[in-house]
Amino acid sequence: MKKELKVPHVYVIVIFLILLSAILTYIIPAGTYEFAFDEAANRNVVVADSFTYLETQTPTSFHTLLTSISKGMAASVDIMMLVILVVAGFQIITDTGALSAGIFALLRLLKGKNKLVLVIMTVIYSTIGGYLGWLEGQLVFIPITVTMAVAMGYDNILGFMVVGLGAICGYATGPLNVYTTALCQGILSLPVYSGLAFRVVVWALFTALACVFVLAYAKRLDKDPKNSLVYGVEGVTQPDLSEEPEFTVRRKLVFIITLAGIILSAVGSTMWGWYLQEITGVFIFTGILGGIAYGMTGNQMANSFTEGAKMIIPSALVIGAARTILILLESANVLHTVINFLAGAIGVIPASLTGVAINLITVLLNAFITSASAKAAILMPILSPLGDILGLNGQLTIVAYQLGDGFTNMFWPTSGVLMAGLAMSGNIPWDRWAKAVWKFIAAATVLSAVVVFVGQAIGLS
Repeated sequence: MKKELKVPHVYVIVIFLILLSAILTYIIPAGTYEFAFDEAANRNVVVADSFTYLETQTPTSFHTLLTSISKGMAASVDIMMLVILVVAGFQIITDTGALSAGIFALLRLLKGKNKLVLVIMTVIYSTIGGYLGWLEGQLVFIPITVTMAVAMGYDNILGFMVVGLGAICGYATGPLNVYTTALCQGILSLPVYSGLAFRVVVWALFTALACVFVLAYAKRLDKDPKNSLVYGVEGVTQPDLSEEPEFTVRRKLVFIITLAGIILSAVGSTMWGWYLQEITGVFIFTGILGGIAYGMTGNQMANSFTEGAKMIIPSALVIGAARTILILLESANVLHTVINFLAGAIGVIPASLTGVAINLITVLLNAFITSASAKAAILMPILSPLGDILGLNGQLTIVAYQLGDGFTNMFWPTSGVLMAGLAMSGNIPWDRWAKAVWKFIAAATVLSAVVVFVGQAIGLS
């Protein structure tokens, strides 16, 4: 009998990466780039060709290692609190039965059209990611989408897959993504949102790819629900669908309040500059207002809120722990050395594959720095002049960077948004998710390389 490979708990994986990072600070020489304020980009950016090795090595000390995890927690507090408080607020809504009742009503309306619903929802989340630049914010859609998927007879993984793959395809291709497309074009002094037609085509290609994988996993579950990768897995929580709740007037009101909260957070983030703190506040008060509308007492709402927070805290801690890796590399002054080595390695690649090399290097770097804006501020001013020398224009450099930055955010266990999403999907173990999504990540990486190669061949400008 073939023995299945046992993947370590995500805590074990993250601790291993933290220790490995600490060891590498004794091996990798310290170095740094100079920064200068770029008025066009309105931020500090790296000065090209300014890298220098430091005379003094500053490897991770025992004290630094000892305090690094708490520093990682502190640096990630916004997204950790988003996860904990949104889930806690949503628990009040969940306990009213309004979400389940509303979803059952929707499924009755679209009876027999499950696949259509999955495709529509995936495209919607991709549109939000690509044209509103919303990634972390789409975490708030996860509880309701997972409930929908389970109600249709599928599992938690498919629910998260609809949100996660849709959102990341939109965010990575980013036709109008202010956080990646506009930021990178600003750093390179290109017209903001130039090359839009090419990006829209790329967005459509990757969104279609996401839909293909969503439907493929749904087909797998249609054959046998036991094909679920979380079937019988301990610790995975599912929405209570043992009874079909009646969609009463009070529950309809709670459902409307919930949708209003989602819409308000979307409008606030795109029009008023809201981010994690504001979105967190919206969902706390959405839960409270929903509880009041349903007729819950203060104690009942408090108990629901507490249970929701208690359920999600262990998974939320992974987000802060993963941030520790970046903190160790930065504090030892070796992060810029790694980046300089990776950027310099591109120079030995054939000119026709320069864009592909930038794409793959960004994929690797994304395991350590998952923040798109942080990587852009450091990497783009370095890659741009190198691309000029090798005949790769700034527009295509940005496309290669974006596609490399995006998709593995749904794979690396160091990705805060991924670990948050898995937690909010009912505590899906990372190894189960990795098994479900690795083929998509591989296909997206190959398609990214093809897109960049084609863009270079047609002279995208």
